[in-house]
Amino acid sequence: MKNADREASENIDERYQNAGYGISADEWKFDEYNGLDVKGKVVVVIRKEPAFATAHGTKGESSSHGDLITKAILARYPGDAAGRPWGMIIFSCLGAVIVGLGIILLLAYNWDAIPNLVKLAIILGSLAVVHAIGIKLVVGAGRYRALGEGISLLGSMLFGAGIFLVAQIYNIDEHFPNAFLIWGLGVLAMAMVMPSIPQAILATVLLTIWSGSERLGFDSPVWVTPVLLLGLIGPLAWRSRSHLLLGVLIPAFFLAYGFSMPTGGNHDWVMFSTFLSLAALCLAVSFLTRSMGSFPGSGPVFWWYGGVIFIGVLYLLCFPSLAREFLVWHHVQTTWMHYLYGLIPLTLALLAWGGVAYLHVSGKLVRNTGDAGFEVFLIPLTVILGVVDMLVVHRVADWVIAGPFNLVFIGLVASMMARGCKEGLIKQTVLGSGMLVLLVVARYFDLFESQLVRGLVFVVTGGVLLVEGFLYARAKKQKVEGGAQ
Repeated sequence: MKNADREASENIDERYQNAGYGISADEWKFDEYNGLDVKGKVVVVIRKEPAFATAHGTKGESSSHGDLITKAILARYPGDAAGRPWGMIIFSCLGAVIVGLGIILLLAYNWDAIPNLVKLAIILGSLAVVHAIGIKLVVGAGRYRALGEGISLLGSMLFGAGIFLVAQIYNIDEHFPNAFLIWGLGVLAMAMVMPSIPQAILATVLLTIWSGSERLGFDSPVWVTPVLLLGLIGPLAWRSRSHLLLGVLIPAFFLAYGFSMPTGGNHDWVMFSTFLSLAALCLAVSFLTRSMGSFPGSGPVFWWYGGVIFIGVLYLLCFPSLAREFLVWHHVQTTWMHYLYGLIPLTLALLAWGGVAYLHVSGKLVRNTGDAGFEVFLIPLTVILGVVDMLVVHRVADWVIAGPFNLVFIGLVASMMARGCKEGLIKQTVLGSGMLVLLVVARYFDLFESQLVRGLVFVVTGGVLLVEGFLYARAKKQKVEGGAQ
């Protein structure tokens, strides 16, 4: 394989990814990893640096970007923005938050003795100075950009403190969640203009706190929060290919959507079915992003959150009493808003799984090692079962409701355990075993009343786990021996 130039390595096996010189340098405005997905692939790079590097002060000597070890680390951990100094960003932002809290405490110590105009001047002046320094460093896009991110985040912390301090100075007795709204919108504006991942994360947290404060403190649902998160912060995470921001955004969206549920009556069934649909939607999106090539690195993030919530909800539905409680359709005080609230994620989930089915049939569905096969379609089946049960739950016995969910749970367990043992995958093997034990323990208390039956069930379960351990060890050994060859 030749790698003297980019053109020589274009026609290579799909297991390999050509990354040019394998350099990501903000100060050069040069990023070979921009738009590339190198996860699970062998990265092919050209040694040393491009010719134009001499124009940036290297004077014929190779900079750190041309070092082979640097290229190897960058290829292994390209991150959200390849080559970004995340260590400096994390410590700068953490230090900025701590410094901000310290400044607030110092001001609070002698706050009452300071005249109001001086207080206001301190607040506005500190905001202007800190943000000016931070933005200047960020716009410079040099080695101090990460420090600028931290200083700018400090300015956003001071902005929030300033909102509460100004309210105290002028005795403004306002609806307190509005402070989080103003703070969140200000930080969101900074995140969009810069653009900045730390600022976007802070804005996500603040807007979620605002939504929760309105709902829990005043029983006032706020529909605009999930719209802001999905419509403004979502595209920023997508454009920046930020796994970190996406990892904060997804749970924040779940919480914000839960806080936005219409009030009135007992509508646990709406919340429960909605979270089931949202989890199924996340799992479908994980397949779609990997298969369609748009931010494929987001697939594991969607899969993790969707999987945890889906398995948790499915496990609860395996209990007959809980299945009836969560799936009882209360018509009293149910408005069209409640139906719309549950129908939107349900429709999106089914459409997304329809897209996954189309890709599966057409052979375009991209899977990772250890992904389940056709049994993943038990996920949309579970959502459909939930809708059917809501229509008939008043007229059937508890086990008729919970029985199908138990079968789906067992199907997923068997799939994980079989795939883990066949391919020597520890994650699937352990997860399937844990889910099996949880299901057996649950049925111990509400189904297996006879000691004889309980004993037999535990003997069979233990035997299954022993056989699984043997098969996994054999598959792992064969996998290691095959790799050595």
